[in-house]
Amino acid sequence: MSEALETWIDGGVGETREALVRQGKPIALRIMRWSDEGRRARWGELYCARVRETDRRRRGAFVDLGLRDQQGFLPLGEDGRARMYKERVALMEGMGVIVSIAREAARNKNPVLELKEIGHDGDTPHRIGRHESDADLALAKPADPQARARLDALVEDSLSRTAPIPGGGALTIEPTAALAAIDVDAGGRVGVADPERFALELNIAAAHEAARQIRLRNLGGLIMIDFVSMRARSHQKSLEDAVREAFADDPWSVQFGGLSRFGVYDMARAQLRTPLHEQMRDADGRLSAESVALMALRAIEREARAQTGRQIACTVAAEVKAWLDAAEFDWRGELNNRIGMRWTLDATAGVREKIDARAL
Repeated sequence: MSEALETWIDGGVGETREALVRQGKPIALRIMRWSDEGRRARWGELYCARVRETDRRRRGAFVDLGLRDQQGFLPLGEDGRARMYKERVALMEGMGVIVSIAREAARNKNPVLELKEIGHDGDTPHRIGRHESDADLALAKPADPQARARLDALVEDSLSRTAPIPGGGALTIEPTAALAAIDVDAGGRVGVADPERFALELNIAAAHEAARQIRLRNLGGLIMIDFVSMRARSHQKSLEDAVREAFADDPWSVQFGGLSRFGVYDMARAQLRTPLHEQMRDADGRLSAESVALMALRAIEREARAQTGRQIACTVAAEVKAWLDAAEFDWRGELNNRIGMRWTLDATAGVREKIDARAL
């Protein structure tokens, strides 16, 4: 019997965040942003679309989804045809098709599509369906202050370069364009006197924590975990078994490699959703202006609820205010509906991440 899952969910101004929690530990995190509407595709969505170009060299077709920022990529086989269930079908430029999003955009690549129907009548490309889980997110209500604070902390922890290993030690997690590298460090962990047994216990705990962190962060593609070296073949086999066990309930497809002579375990995990760090950060590693802007809106709302009836003043970096001023969704109207027209937002010189929300 599967264990019951708890859900933390918060419908904030500009984004909805949801965490799945098992036995008090978050195991999955999803974020839906209002700014994505009409601009970016999400996993599981269904589109009425149009083939723009077929490229035999790249073995794919580029498909107009009706989005401003993205076009889809539909893989083609060596015969130049697309898979549609058990059939192979030829595509022509201008053809109307129905497609689903099999993989969201990641690492500056287009979202990957699956072909569902051909011979569509050629309506203007547009989305015709969401995944049911996203439909639930779209209806989410604001969380209470404690639940919102838990989600704030979870997102911050899931963007951190390091993560503690239960019992001591730490993981260092480095996503790159080519792969995700994870290093296991014993740190100040206290264990048995036998070095081999100590390393095995540390590595097994690290394997389970790595599986949780990988899922939380939506990491996929090639993943390499640098475990603490062990000499005993029996211990190496136990660790390989532990890795498989740690990923046994992962909803995404995982292909396991093995443990090298240097203690590095390689695997490949399907990439269905955009990695969290790409969703939240810019290419330079800083939180994006959008991420900070949405944090500022939550800060205004938090202060307003704590200081009933008082005016709330918030200052943010100029680039953050510029993002809000240019936003295409009505965050002002939604914020007014929640706390009333008793807030101001001003720009100031300073670092992007600094937010100052206070009651007057």
